[in-house]
Amino acid sequence: MDTHSFLILLAGLGTINGFIFGFYLLFAKIGKRKANIFLGIFLILVSIRFLRSIHFFFTGPDTIIFYIGHTAFLLAIPFFYFYFKASFSDDFSLKLKHAIHLIPLTALFIHSFNYKNLISFVFLLIYTLLSHRELINLSNQLKASHIKLRAHNYFWYRNLLYIIYINTLIYIFNLFFRFVPYIFGAVAYSFIFYLMLFYWNRYQQYDKQRKILKKYTSSGLTEDEAEKYKTLLFEKISNEKLYTDPTLTLKKLAELLSIPYYQLSQIINQKMEKNFTDFINEYRIEEAKSLLANPAYRDEKIESIAYDSGFNTPSSFYAAFNKFIGSTPTQYRKMVIRNY
Repeated sequence: MDTHSFLILLAGLGTINGFIFGFYLLFAKIGKRKANIFLGIFLILVSIRFLRSIHFFFTGPDTIIFYIGHTAFLLAIPFFYFYFKASFSDDFSLKLKHAIHLIPLTALFIHSFNYKNLISFVFLLIYTLLSHRELINLSNQLKASHIKLRAHNYFWYRNLLYIIYINTLIYIFNLFFRFVPYIFGAVAYSFIFYLMLFYWNRYQQYDKQRKILKKYTSSGLTEDEAEKYKTLLFEKISNEKLYTDPTLTLKKLAELLSIPYYQLSQIINQKMEKNFTDFINEYRIEEAKSLLANPAYRDEKIESIAYDSGFNTPSSFYAAFNKFIGSTPTQYRKMVIRNY
């Protein structure tokens, strides 16, 4: 693959995935619904803008495509600010007065290509500063209320601002000094999008853990009950080898133990500091080790041992065995036979 094709591929991947993730946010039932919609619209419109860059690089100038892409970008700019407003205020909604945020569209009347781009990114910088002001206000409110910044996902919003700041400033400098080719704007968007996606995923994971912790706090599980349930859990799962059931789930295990589902989840996650998969797989791996070391199973296929230990697939068995033992089942069997 030549450099030209590679750049197109890099730029295209980020742009297409920007569309996909943008549409996902429009309908995702996670977090703050209205804020997600604004961020989704922002990503879709920005992706249209960089799709225009790819088209320009690939086929040359096209007036209609240029204006469609540029209009989409100028419309996207205020939606970044709306995302911050809706994230920090439950009652924020678009009203007629917000039509003032169509002002960035005035950049379309500038005839110079360079000045049109420059003014557009200056508008983006202004709206990023406005968004930053919203975050500073939130930070001051949280500090005054002695609430930890992490409790409101502060670092996700801060990192998102940093990403936009860096991209905007690099693009503005490049307009003046031309230190990279035009297509690198779309390529940079790809890297920036995936960086944003990385922080988004971390933000979602933290938010999920925070909700779980909140649920545990209100579960009503006492220390005595937790110890009683733990003893029951260890006895039943060892004596009856419940872990050898490949269809075993947290909910099914809770039913077998007659323990409330959410309390069993709390015991495993909070008291044992493990997730359900690792907890069960530890038992399954010990079972597999026993079978691998058993002379009666010396000619048994590894796949059969995987199924007998409770794994759904050989691949999940190999991955878990390597995670807990640090070797493959075959290597472990050879070592056991050699030392036998």
